[in-house]
Amino acid sequence: MALHLLEDWCKGMTIDPKNCLLVTGVSEEFDEGSIEPILRTSTKYLSECKMHGRMFVREEGAFAVLCELPSAVDPLQVPSTITVEDGVWRVIATGSQPSPAPASNVEFLKKMSAFLGKEGKTLADMPGLLGLDPGVPHLEPAPSPDEWVKALGKALEKVVPPHPESSPYRKLRLFSGGPTPIPGEEAFEPWLEHTTEMLQEWAVPDAEKRRRLVECLRGPALDVIRTLKLSNPGVKVKDCLEALDHAFGRTEGLEDVYCKFLNARQQKGEKVSAYIQRLEKLLQRAIMRGAVAVEQMDRTRLAQIVRGIQYQNPILLHLRLRERQDNPPSYSQLIKEVREEEERQAAGVEGSPEEEAL
Repeated sequence: MALHLLEDWCKGMTIDPKNCLLVTGVSEEFDEGSIEPILRTSTKYLSECKMHGRMFVREEGAFAVLCELPSAVDPLQVPSTITVEDGVWRVIATGSQPSPAPASNVEFLKKMSAFLGKEGKTLADMPGLLGLDPGVPHLEPAPSPDEWVKALGKALEKVVPPHPESSPYRKLRLFSGGPTPIPGEEAFEPWLEHTTEMLQEWAVPDAEKRRRLVECLRGPALDVIRTLKLSNPGVKVKDCLEALDHAFGRTEGLEDVYCKFLNARQQKGEKVSAYIQRLEKLLQRAIMRGAVAVEQMDRTRLAQIVRGIQYQNPILLHLRLRERQDNPPSYSQLIKEVREEEERQAAGVEGSPEEEAL
């Protein structure tokens, strides 16, 4: 149906359907002025697309949008979907083929081609690799169906990453910011701390993180993000958290937040990993208040760790943290290295009495 709508719409406007795309599933909250910029920034290939209007599709309960490109559409360059706030837009193209391949197949072939290219192969080599090419001498029996499925499954694990929706994740805790807390709601500060940590851990696009954040908001807190989206539909999740912090967080000044970060030192008996985790909470608050630029986050973190860790700490020496300040690791990489080093040192201490006994 969508393909027929695309062809009929183009015919009515006297434009070539080979140059056009149909974007479906667009909710009514997106006005005409905001749709084209989202499409142009979604991928480089659509940066010159021109929107020719929208039409409400009763069967889908959403709008369809007609877009034209400067030249004939290349199906391999067109994304099958575009992730936006609160949903996904589907992209349909006719291209120059009388019977275009489904968008999901096109995406699969693109990923498979990229994987094979890294191995010095092409899609044309697949029959021979699987023992299905009659031109290749069968020195060995062709793989059984079970072997074929296992081999292809391993290849697909490398080619096709897990979809965000299929990745297991814990839902964020609820927060409303209203005068009467809803059941299960906690104070803003612990909620913000937990939410920031969870969003950092999730390996999904920023738009998906924003969607999950909106899911857990209610009342005044949800109104803050809705207002923010009116001026910027593609607002970053970092900016959403910053807006919530300004609305419901402690009224600390920029200087106060930054001073707390700079004065944080490793306490007596505190593990280095525990100190880094405590310091990270202060750093995230400093970033939200604008005291530290996101681009300088890793460098600022490592510099304070070098200052704050107790002098001559073996972890500081073994991981050569002072020498790495020009090329600092990310938080996840740093905390991983530190915890592994702590475990290694703990194992060495536990093993030393046995070694002396021997």
